[in-house]
Amino acid sequence: MAGISKGNIMADIKKFRSYESLNIESAGDWQVQSAVTVDSDGVAVNCTSYHQVHILTDKDIYFTFNTTGTDSDVNTSNDLYLMGGDTIYTLKVPKGLGNTTYLIMERKESSDATARVVLA
Repeated sequence: MAGISKGNIMADIKKFRSYESLNIESAGDWQVQSAVTVDSDGVAVNCTSYHQVHILTDKDIYFTFNTTGTDSDVNTSNDLYLMGGDTIYTLKVPKGLGNTTYLIMERKESSDATARVVLA
């Protein structure tokens, strides 16, 4: 296959069928994770093999994605946050960051939050 280099993302991943790679709405997986405590140090969830992350949190939390799993990478001045309550948020996992992708969450308020996470 001339023209496809080893650095080509689609050539390296080989984790999804072509229709799954093109349409993340058809993710064929649903992995309920243990509820996580989101504190001021942050928490990392490896979401490399998934297209979406569904989150329900009882309090406001900041979030970002990175490739290192470093919990302290949340920038509370610039990163977005999710409001706690009864809303289920769906985040699409960015695939252009690198070979490994982590969702990083950190509490926004003074007390810890509990987040329910489903990887799909």
